Amino acid sequence: MQTPRLHWTRGRVSETGTQEWVGCNDAGEPIARVVRILGSAAPDPAVVRLRPVPPRGADWLICIGGQVVGRAALALQAVRSAEAALGR
Repeated sequence: MQTPRLHWTRGRVSETGTQEWVGCNDAGEPIARVVRILGSAAPDPAVVRLRPVPPRGADWLICIGGQVVGRAALALQAVRSAEAALGR
């Protein structure tokens, strides 16, 4: 039997191009994020601050509990990798 997936909602989008998707469990608690950084750095250190910017083709970061656990080329690939890291 397939385990349930996280419930994903669009998170913050900044003026610098930072995009975020937040994965919540069934109780609505955010437990994973995938973040794409465009530009030199995120203005809000609560999102992610990277220097230098990840190489082209791996600019989606997979974050679990405030820690980057991987990178992906596409948002959906990052979402599925986050779920796999959580055993979902």
